[in-house]
Amino acid sequence: MKWTIRRKFLLAFLLLFTLATLFFNQLLEKTIENYTTTYIKNDLTNLQHTSKEYIKQFSQIHSNDDDLFSEYGSTIAQVLSNLHAQSVAVYKPDGSFLYEAVPIDQPLLMENQKYEHDVNKNSSNELLQAFQNKAAYTPKTLGKGTIIYFAYPVYMNDTFYGVIRFTGDYSDMFRHNEQLLTSFRLLTIFLFIGVFIISLLITNQIIKPLQYLTIATKRMARGDYNEITNNKTSDEIGELANQFQHMQNEIRQRIDELNEEKEKVLLLEQKRTDFFHNVTHELKTPLTTISGYAQIIGEKNFDDAIFLQKAASNIHSESERLNGMVTELLSFSKSQMPSIMKNKEVFDLYPFIQSICEDMQLKAKKYTMSIELTGTPTMINANRDDMRQVFINVIDNAIKHGKPKQAIQICVNETISIMNFCEPIPSKIVEHAFDPFIHRSTNESHGLGLFICKQILEQYGGTISFHYENEQAKIEITFPHPQQNGNNLSRIGNRSSI
Repeated sequence: MKWTIRRKFLLAFLLLFTLATLFFNQLLEKTIENYTTTYIKNDLTNLQHTSKEYIKQFSQIHSNDDDLFSEYGSTIAQVLSNLHAQSVAVYKPDGSFLYEAVPIDQPLLMENQKYEHDVNKNSSNELLQAFQNKAAYTPKTLGKGTIIYFAYPVYMNDTFYGVIRFTGDYSDMFRHNEQLLTSFRLLTIFLFIGVFIISLLITNQIIKPLQYLTIATKRMARGDYNEITNNKTSDEIGELANQFQHMQNEIRQRIDELNEEKEKVLLLEQKRTDFFHNVTHELKTPLTTISGYAQIIGEKNFDDAIFLQKAASNIHSESERLNGMVTELLSFSKSQMPSIMKNKEVFDLYPFIQSICEDMQLKAKKYTMSIELTGTPTMINANRDDMRQVFINVIDNAIKHGKPKQAIQICVNETISIMNFCEPIPSKIVEHAFDPFIHRSTNESHGLGLFICKQILEQYGGTISFHYENEQAKIEITFPHPQQNGNNLSRIGNRSSI
């Protein structure tokens, strides 16, 4: 059997209550016994005093010789019996029995009266004590009640007249005492039941939250972090349950965060693996071409001048491609540096992009394009070199993939947009526009530009998105608002054609 808290608590309560009940029961019995003894002694003392006064007055009225009991014993016994509703027996000084009066209205005395005619060594104790000049009494418990025998010697003027013995019915007093003890025991039983029920309810209130905590702990061990919904108490146990729930929420939140971080790490690792494979493949292609031409040219019997010129041109072209990819890979490596390690400043993006557009003017004209810039002052907090790389890549991408004789429209606002007309773009490229090595429509594109832009912008909490509709490609870039006080900028519309 498992010793649970409830069993321990109830067993301790039962033991404590039982001991307390026994103690108070013994105490009450002892108290009642002492009270009864005192009451009987006082009552018998009063009985002795009143009866002795009567005998004294009787002797003054009648003969006062030594043979008073022999002559008037029956009269004295009858009067005292009627006066005190008790049996009264009179004994001569030599111990011989004279007379006993028994009240007929006391059935217990009538049925259980013990007649002792002559006093001897086998007589009752109270009679023997009385003939030894001591007042004494003897209680006797019967089936229907309790009677008390009381005897005392009668002296007047130092003359011993004999012994008077009273037999009284004290059943009512002992019955009252027994009823009092019975009531106390019944009260104790009902009190025990009431306290037991209350204790059971209290222990249930204490145990239930602990049981819920145990169940929740087992659920947590299985990976279930659902909250406890049965806590309705506001005491210390309830506070413990609330703190446990708080801990559950914290653990669940931390586990969710760890799972999210794990997913991010796995995704990042997958991206890095794919990126490594792509880089390996992209670098291997020009190297294979260069190596192939080099092997042919290096043969001993090679003397084809036309092929040599073609090989030299292709080797130069592939070398330029290889150099461009290496340059972009270095840019990507630089973009991976945490933004916290870079020098950041708050600056207006509109004149910054305007300067970049002026620098990109020659390349746009080479493709018979123009650049139109509109917008308002827009403050950002970032590294200028990183932002320059981002917008050069985006504008360069729009130039290389745009339609000739069309304008590239740039709007600087809370959202920076770069829009250009272009040839139809496959949906697969639109969906994966920011993946590495996705743009391969021209030899000038290495497919890393937009990928690097996204990496840089995410370090500053920015976003970049690509949209295509009706032969129009549009890139949108957003930045978080810089934390700068006291710099209220009004929106002044600007439009320039570069």
